[in-house]
Amino acid sequence: MRLKIQQVFLFMLLCLTPLSLLAVNFKVVGVDKQIEANVLSFIGGKSYQCDALQSTITRQHKALKDQVKLAIQPFGYFNSSLTLKSNESNQCEPLIIDIDLGPETTLRVVDVRVLSPGDEAFDQVLKKHPMKIGQRLVQQQYEQLKSRLLELAMEKFYLDARFVEKKLNVFAEENAAEIKLIFDTGPRYRISEVKINTSQSFLDVALVNRLVAIEQNSYVTQSQLYKAKQKLNSYGYFQQVLFEVDEDKIIDGKVPLEITFSPAAKYDYSVGLGASTDRGGQASFKYNNYRVNSKGHQFSAQLNLSQVNNEFISDYKIPDKQQPANEWFNFKLGYRDQRTDNVESQTSKLGLSQTIIMNNRWQNINFIDVLHETFDTGVDQGESLLLVPGVSLSLTDADNLTRPNRGYKIQTEFKGASEDVFSDASFVQLTLFGKYIHTLGERNRMLYRARLGATASSDFDELPTTYRFFAGGDTSIRGYDFESISPLNDAGDTAGGKHLAVGSIEFEHQFAEQWAWAAFSDFGDSFSDSFDFKYSVGSGIRWFSPIGPIRVDVGVPLNQDQDDFRLHITIGPDL
Repeated sequence: MRLKIQQVFLFMLLCLTPLSLLAVNFKVVGVDKQIEANVLSFIGGKSYQCDALQSTITRQHKALKDQVKLAIQPFGYFNSSLTLKSNESNQCEPLIIDIDLGPETTLRVVDVRVLSPGDEAFDQVLKKHPMKIGQRLVQQQYEQLKSRLLELAMEKFYLDARFVEKKLNVFAEENAAEIKLIFDTGPRYRISEVKINTSQSFLDVALVNRLVAIEQNSYVTQSQLYKAKQKLNSYGYFQQVLFEVDEDKIIDGKVPLEITFSPAAKYDYSVGLGASTDRGGQASFKYNNYRVNSKGHQFSAQLNLSQVNNEFISDYKIPDKQQPANEWFNFKLGYRDQRTDNVESQTSKLGLSQTIIMNNRWQNINFIDVLHETFDTGVDQGESLLLVPGVSLSLTDADNLTRPNRGYKIQTEFKGASEDVFSDASFVQLTLFGKYIHTLGERNRMLYRARLGATASSDFDELPTTYRFFAGGDTSIRGYDFESISPLNDAGDTAGGKHLAVGSIEFEHQFAEQWAWAAFSDFGDSFSDSFDFKYSVGSGIRWFSPIGPIRVDVGVPLNQDQDDFRLHITIGPDL
């Protein structure tokens, strides 16, 4: 008896539930996807009674029609009509909204002007805006133009910019609209002075001023200030960099800029453990001194240990006095003990280089290295001392260096040595590297990579393995062992080649915000006389982690006698 009472109570509770709480599903027909989405957005957050919507005289029926018409108006249709249709099997599952857009509301007056001191950037904005007489009114275009004008004025320091007039009049009965938009930029402000504030004196004031590289009484943009701030943060000198334009101190069309610095930690230590398919287990120890003195000198030392390669590298960096942001000198001292399946070498190197940055895209490095190497290729054994001057030039351009959708890098390097100048062998060598990235659709990227090298030598057998070419491995031809591709010596071991030609084509599909799948083909050879084409195919997963892209690839060589595959794991930016 108690169960029956509970059932009756539950039945009565359901009968008393307001119909407005029951969800009604809608289907919109007769319009494109953009209008459909806006209609569903307008009515999606409201509750309706299914029965009330079926009657044309109810308040809910009228309210729904009003909401739908409001959702359509921004697209230039002010005399639309609609009909509500029930699904035959279930009245409101879904309720069909059949829309007749009616005639377009077209623009009969478009008066858009910018009152500015002849700034071509605003002229370009006006040329590109799509609102023309006779075209359909799209209110989003009107709002976008207003926003673009304000953003450009803010970007270029037109601090007094304002709309003198902004009118959008719609004459619904005439299916016509008129736009009048007059924007007065006012004067463009210069930077009157750059005031530098620091919590403590940890660098020479002259050095900091040159690092800032913003001239007084000059025009700047917000983008330039942002890039300047990023660059200052990259030097390692500062923990925090704050830019502030003090608009309360405007005098004669000029505004002061205050930059506040706080010092970063002077010393930095790091330890790393990991694994690589090319080098096996790895450990690294790194020490940095970001401020050896007030002149901005920096020192770093790194020890890398692995099954294939053990090396120690130290670097002392001296910024140029006149252009410390774009020019510096490096003294490097290093030692490497490398042991692959076929080659053993011990290399000591002392180097001096000058780095010059031009236009934030070009990098020029002039260097001279003193290198001593003992090597054993299984058949050839040798010891060489070389004095190797050289020059490299690279150009990098991308929409986002961390994760580019479009970008490229081109790099070339020329170096050589002469027996007449403190060297045991004479040679010249040219290498070229290029990488290009572009999108293919909304969630896909194509990546192309190529590396070419050529060597001319008086006695190639005397040339250290450092200046010989090998192919195969994580960043070369995947599917092959690390540096396993090169001409063979008399014992059948890899000895290194005079020339190199390798390339790669890769397709990448992003299936989640931080994840992508890739398919690739790598190809090429390291050779001295005849070119023996090697190629592989493979697939992999990409994780765009906070420390940079992590790639896990499986490569399969297609021209080896035995079936084989190789796992490759790499970390680092695309460019």
